[in-house]
Amino acid sequence: MGVLRLPDELQRVIEQQVAEGRASSPEAFLEEAIMRLVDEGRAEEDELVQAAAAGSADIEAGRYTTLTTADDLRRFGDRVMARVVARLASED
Repeated sequence: MGVLRLPDELQRVIEQQVAEGRASSPEAFLEEAIMRLVDEGRAEEDELVQAAAAGSADIEAGRYTTLTTADDLRRFGDRVMARVVARLASED
């Protein structure tokens, strides 16, 4: 791959992490950071695949709502927002 030039600010951050013992070398720090980013991306992709599969299963089982009018859409939106607000309140 060759030499990679990082902005001075990032270089300082990496050097600080090494100095604090969070990584054995700048290379080790970058390797760990990249692998975490890759793992995070894979986890997000897996989550989307699972959500899509669950949605497909719900549709196949008849668990869906048909929205045909603007009023249907408004009522559905209101129900969704109420669920979101309730979930956020329960997380506090």
